[in-house]
Amino acid sequence: MTTLVAYYDTEPVDLKGKVEIQQVPMPKAVEARVADGALRPGLVYVLVPSPVGPPLHVPFATYDEWSLRDRYNEALRIVNTLGASHVDCQSFREAKKGARFKVGVKGFGGKGGIQKVQNSGFDYSHTGTGSPARDPRPLQWPHEPGFAAAVEGVLDNKATQVTINIHSSQTFSANGSTGKALRKLGFELGANAERSEVSNLHITAQFPAFKKSWL
Repeated sequence: MTTLVAYYDTEPVDLKGKVEIQQVPMPKAVEARVADGALRPGLVYVLVPSPVGPPLHVPFATYDEWSLRDRYNEALRIVNTLGASHVDCQSFREAKKGARFKVGVKGFGGKGGIQKVQNSGFDYSHTGTGSPARDPRPLQWPHEPGFAAAVEGVLDNKATQVTINIHSSQTFSANGSTGKALRKLGFELGANAERSEVSNLHITAQFPAFKKSWL
């Protein structure tokens, strides 16, 4: 379950039973890790667990965009650590009803319904010789669909190709029901990030078939 937290200087906000959020006195937050700037009282953060340290605090209104990019970077780290010889990432957006040129991508669910985004900041392609696979664990997003499977596929089953699909989160919109409820209670949500038009990322990685040489 995702944890929301806000810090206060003097007294916590009366939640009136409307939202679930932890409220913590500021003195207890001295060593908190923050994704954007310094920790601020009254601002709602999404806590992101870390496999190697304390959780990261991401401002509520920027979480969806931050999450998409962080999972994208983690996916690239995983396949490169596994020794990929070719990596290709394509980005897509949700197609509006009746839009032309809809594309179906395996793993996105449904038939069609997405459109390729040209020249997005997520498009990536790399071709090289590859290298022997190394274990990328611990994973920053261990429960993200496809991440653990890619690791096991290459390390345990010697897979030569894996595909990872990443979907944009729509959970923490400032204009969503939770965001509106938090603002009515007097909380700040952080600067609204300019949402990219990208809603889905399709990453394909190919791996060389290394064989052991016996002397």
